[in-house]
Amino acid sequence: MLEKYYEKVKGIVYKCRKDYYLHLWEKEDWDQEGMICLHELLEHHPELVEEEKKLYVYFKTKFRNRILDSVRKQESQKRRLDRMAYEEVGEISHRLPEGGLWLDDYYALHELLNTYRRKLPEDKQEA
Repeated sequence: MLEKYYEKVKGIVYKCRKDYYLHLWEKEDWDQEGMICLHELLEHHPELVEEEKKLYVYFKTKFRNRILDSVRKQESQKRRLDRMAYEEVGEISHRLPEGGLWLDDYYALHELLNTYRRKLPEDKQEA
């Protein structure tokens, strides 16, 4: 039943996905968040099942606010460490057999590592 109503409002989810960036979120994450939001909305306002226009308006408002909260959380100062750049070793491993990293890549890698180490809490830092 939920999927039937989600089909009606998923355009709102796709538009938000184009408008906002959430780190490490994929299409499935957006769909899941949309379904959770719709479920909560229909649970609190079951009358929206009969009023399609009102459902669109309520869902759009609730979902956009939910996404904006996630964006604010992502951008908050105290969660900066959560957004640190992550580069899969496999993405740069092709450079290692050719004689290693170029000097600028090597320097950039060490700068990123030093920055990362400085941001670690005291108990997580190596001696």
